[in-house]
Amino acid sequence: MKNETSQLIRVLILSHDHITRSGLRRILESHSGFQVLGEGSLRSKNIVESLVRQHPEIILLDLDPNDIDALDFLRNLGKLTRSSPVLVLCDLGHDELTRNALSLGAAGIVLKMQPPSVLIAVIQSLCGHDSHDSEMRSQHKEVVATAKSEAADNGSQAKDRINSLTEREREIISHIAAGLKNKEVASQLHISHITVRHHLTSIFSKLDVSDRQKLLILAHGYGLARLALITEPS
Repeated sequence: MKNETSQLIRVLILSHDHITRSGLRRILESHSGFQVLGEGSLRSKNIVESLVRQHPEIILLDLDPNDIDALDFLRNLGKLTRSSPVLVLCDLGHDELTRNALSLGAAGIVLKMQPPSVLIAVIQSLCGHDSHDSEMRSQHKEVVATAKSEAADNGSQAKDRINSLTEREREIISHIAAGLKNKEVASQLHISHITVRHHLTSIFSKLDVSDRQKLLILAHGYGLARLALITEPS
């Protein structure tokens, strides 16, 4: 039992909204391998600081565009802990806000309207639980550093890269961001999975990324997150 507990991903949920906190807790606790360490509002600073000092594997931070507490939390997080990556949850269309969050140290972005499976997969990836590769954590640090750099780039380089994408490549990115595998993307677009692979090779080259995780984080940094939503089949 002790060994099983040690393998759990310990998560801290931070949001002003009680319904959001409850929903996130239910999503996480419905999957094996997760333990909700605690939840709270950023307005309860003493409680939050106490929870953060317990060193959760991941901090889920609800990014409220009408509240500065979330960005202030990111600015001051280093004073509390250096070991807990922050995954930001945000609504569609808040590109500047999400870029600010990345530049302040957020490890990644998940849109609130994306399927829960995307949230689960991103958390597992950030915590290195989707691979037995011992270098996963060091690779993730590289991803975050790259994301911060790209998120801070508001110049022509980012625009040129985005503009170089074809309409089909943008479709591929939107489906990948929604959590689909290559064969699922192929089915959605009525093309072969080999064609999807060719498109991804071109996308990786144009955006100068080497894998899907970097693609997703950079897509958010570039403001491509608004392309990341597709309707789930009913």
